[in-house]
Amino acid sequence: MVTSDQLLDLASVRTFLSRRFPAVEELRRLPRGEWSSAFGFRAAGRELVVRFGRYREDYAKDRSAASWAGPDLPIPRVLDIGRAFDGLVYAVSERARGVDLDSLDARGFGRILPALFRALDALQTIDPSGSGYGLWRADDGSAPYPTWPEFLLSVAHRDDVRMRGWRTALSSVPGAAASFDVAYAALEGLVAACPDDRRVIHGDLLAGNVLVDGDRLTGVFDWGNSLVGDPLYDVAWLTFWSPWHPAIDATRIRAMARELFGGSGFHERLRCYEVHIGLDAQQYNALTGRWDELTTSAERTLALIGN
Repeated sequence: MVTSDQLLDLASVRTFLSRRFPAVEELRRLPRGEWSSAFGFRAAGRELVVRFGRYREDYAKDRSAASWAGPDLPIPRVLDIGRAFDGLVYAVSERARGVDLDSLDARGFGRILPALFRALDALQTIDPSGSGYGLWRADDGSAPYPTWPEFLLSVAHRDDVRMRGWRTALSSVPGAAASFDVAYAALEGLVAACPDDRRVIHGDLLAGNVLVDGDRLTGVFDWGNSLVGDPLYDVAWLTFWSPWHPAIDATRIRAMARELFGGSGFHERLRCYEVHIGLDAQQYNALTGRWDELTTSAERTLALIGN
């Protein structure tokens, strides 16, 4: 998917920023996310980041999430959101410094795990506004599903603007739709163990969305995929993707998670969320034409349910 924000050049971004800041220095392109392009810069002695994307709601959720920031949960403030060129939306945020969680080796990842779990624990103390489960809205904190299991089961019927057409794309690959349906049937059997626990979930802890420095977190951002539901889902995000990130010790993470989250049906809940994440990955990889990743994510999901 090539969108106009991928085509932004430094000169255009500098011109755009110069209309809003008296002096723009050290402008650099940062690694691009799936839904936006980012540039770091300095203005009036402050280190900032500007992002350009198509979905204002993502940036509005970042601004809302910043109100939860604390020593264990460093979330950069969003200073400005508005319309940009070519129909895009921009957001200017404070810049966090550090290295990507994804880039750590096994020793580094093990060192950061206590801080990462303190951040997950801090999320549990937040009392989200609004009602419902699933993707919460920035304006009032509400989410569209009356129960958490209903949100989980809705994955087979997604028709939001970002994912429209995924079923057709999936069906174009021999055997892909059948693999998806087998995994979905397993999900249907697992959701009974999942409680209507209404807590904040980040929902995308990898992909460069967490920065670290030694044994501390320095930035947790990109809250566009944030949910309200069972916080064990964030742990499942790490364990599901662990084969892609050899530094992640899934066994240790499960043990730490059991101490923090515990509760009845721990293993069933964790497996349910891993399967849900796998189904979501298959949808996205099919829609974006990432055929090798589609195969790999389908195989990972089927392995989780013993197929």
